[in-house]
Amino acid sequence: MALLTVGSTAPAFKGMNLLGGEFNFDTVKGAKGIVMTFSPDQINPAQVSWAKNLYEKNKADIEMVSVTRKIPSVTMAKAFLMQLGIKFPVVYDQKQEVFGLYGVETPVVIYGINKDGVVTYAAQLEVKDFKQASIEEAIANAK
Repeated sequence: MALLTVGSTAPAFKGMNLLGGEFNFDTVKGAKGIVMTFSPDQINPAQVSWAKNLYEKNKADIEMVSVTRKIPSVTMAKAFLMQLGIKFPVVYDQKQEVFGLYGVETPVVIYGINKDGVVTYAAQLEVKDFKQASIEEAIANAK
């Protein structure tokens, strides 16, 4: 399975937002750029901290969305995310349908998508290489 390429159209999807309700790609497309991260299976508190800060700094122009495939339970994940102060959507993709749409076999993958729904940045990283600079680059390309 190959990642989406820069210049291709990002597929629309809907999914359960672990913070409540449903995330719908089409409600954001056209209004803001989107930075999507297909998150590592284990949460790193330092990564969460800088992701929160980048979201707060850029939320007027960018919607950040994290897609995850493994959680202990919805209730536990929601409580954990709220405890961490996460405010951006975290989509639970239990059946890995969104992973498939975006060509993701193993995380970490980051996409920058402009407000027209076109992929402007795509990167697959080893978990150890998942750094703030990668998200900053995706944000810059999605604006």
